[in-house]
Amino acid sequence: MANNIQLGDAVLNSENNLSSTASGLGIRSELFDSVASINRSAEQKIGFFEAHSENYFGESIARAKLLKLRQDHPISLHGVGLSLGRADELDQSHLAELKRLVEQVEPVLISEHLAWSAYSHRHLPDLLPLSLTSQALDIICQHIDQMQTALGRQILIENPSNYLLFDQLQIPEPEFLNALAKRTGCGLLMDINNIHVSASNIGRDGSDYIDAVSSDVIEQYHLAGYTEVERDCQGISESILIDTHNHTVYDPVWDLFDHALSVHGARPTLFEWDSDFPEFEVLVGECQKAKVLLQKYPARSTESTNADKLRSIDTVNLAQSQDDFLDRVLSLSKTLETASPEHQHRIWIYQNNVFGAVQDYLEEVYPATRGVVGADFFKQMAQIFIQNSPPSTGNIHFYGEGMSTLCGSFDGLEGLPYLFDLMHYEWALHKSYFSVVSNSLDPNGVQQEELLTSSVIYNDSVSLIFSAYPIYEIQRQSLPTFQGSVSIDLNQSRDNLLVYKLGHEVQCLALDDQQAEFLSALEQNQNLLQAIEGLQGSIAEDTLSQILSLVFETRLLKRN
Repeated sequence: MANNIQLGDAVLNSENNLSSTASGLGIRSELFDSVASINRSAEQKIGFFEAHSENYFGESIARAKLLKLRQDHPISLHGVGLSLGRADELDQSHLAELKRLVEQVEPVLISEHLAWSAYSHRHLPDLLPLSLTSQALDIICQHIDQMQTALGRQILIENPSNYLLFDQLQIPEPEFLNALAKRTGCGLLMDINNIHVSASNIGRDGSDYIDAVSSDVIEQYHLAGYTEVERDCQGISESILIDTHNHTVYDPVWDLFDHALSVHGARPTLFEWDSDFPEFEVLVGECQKAKVLLQKYPARSTESTNADKLRSIDTVNLAQSQDDFLDRVLSLSKTLETASPEHQHRIWIYQNNVFGAVQDYLEEVYPATRGVVGADFFKQMAQIFIQNSPPSTGNIHFYGEGMSTLCGSFDGLEGLPYLFDLMHYEWALHKSYFSVVSNSLDPNGVQQEELLTSSVIYNDSVSLIFSAYPIYEIQRQSLPTFQGSVSIDLNQSRDNLLVYKLGHEVQCLALDDQQAEFLSALEQNQNLLQAIEGLQGSIAEDTLSQILSLVFETRLLKRN
């Protein structure tokens, strides 16, 4: 049942109607086909699915699949990019896109993290550590209030995986979370794997952490696997647990989960697996293990601690420390001076996470480019691009457009004169996939005179690619999925390509010279009549009619 939570003048709606013994699975694009074919037995073991919100921003096939899944299964949304702990203002466009997704999916739960990822104009795709000071508490409470007010819903805050401590007196994390819940009305998402990872990395007791959190604000549990890394760094040899979500749940985490259930009782529980996917039955098995444990314990509640007495020593301004942290990640600095002396070298963990995640993303945007220049060279290009032009928003789908400018910056690329055009084409395909196509001009509902004279522009999915090289074949034959012998003659043709989206499918159409001329003219004019008049005499009337039919049938235009 939905609950209303009174908080000041706002009334927040909590849509959680999951059973306390519901066991769920994180849904990823690689799993949709498996989920669609699960049998009744498996379906009974998976009570709900949880999606990373930012993966479904924009209008894409993935979003359509999520909405279809929502017809038969409860969905929770788990955000990773709003950066609630940032020292400046929230990204309002990101929040608006999240609200749009929430309104469509109608999730049973919405969650975010006790972390930050952005400050000023730089946004890194990682959950960066937050100094748990009174200043940080005030800021993140303000941001939670803004998020809950915008969504009209209660949100849950997840405890992070910690790899270092800051060199100042901080509020203990369980007390900080209790205070957040008391001051904002948010709930808590207790990630058991993160508690174990953090306890191992910074020398704490996971059971004590669990005992210190107030039961009455816990709304969900998370379980996952981690990776143990042995590393020598600056003469320091240590074992670090990394929260990778690519393994079954380890025994110490199961033990902590059992302890949490004995203290706080059952709550809906989510098992996460994000990469290197095993057989689907393995994931179902982990959900079933969690469900068996959940059914052993009733839900129970303990009162919150008094959050009003929390104190910390704010020796570092939060904005300055976040700016410095970003500098040190992007510059691949060896140390982080604001961390405790024994943890200063662990900045490498965040550097690996950030550069690894963005490089993997750029490889997905430019798969043929990577195939042409090679994996190692592409990695160098990506690193330089990230350092000089880091992401600026939490919606990484639209990051990477300017990477083609690096083509003239490297020695050894002189023999690839088509590379810039190839990257331009690959970016057009990527941008089109995530674009939102709205307000398309329907010629059937408009008088001819109005149709010709209305101010129009191409919709956001459209790109025109004009190249002196056979870019279409270069891209197709350079993909990792291409099978057969590569056969490309750089002198055999030039390509005029139209990229657009029809429904959820990205289309690429080869244009003849007259089609290309007209579509280029239309791009530079305000309406169809101006484009037609500008080309009178150079295009035959029947050819022009065919081109106009193409424009209308593919719904390329929208009102300006």
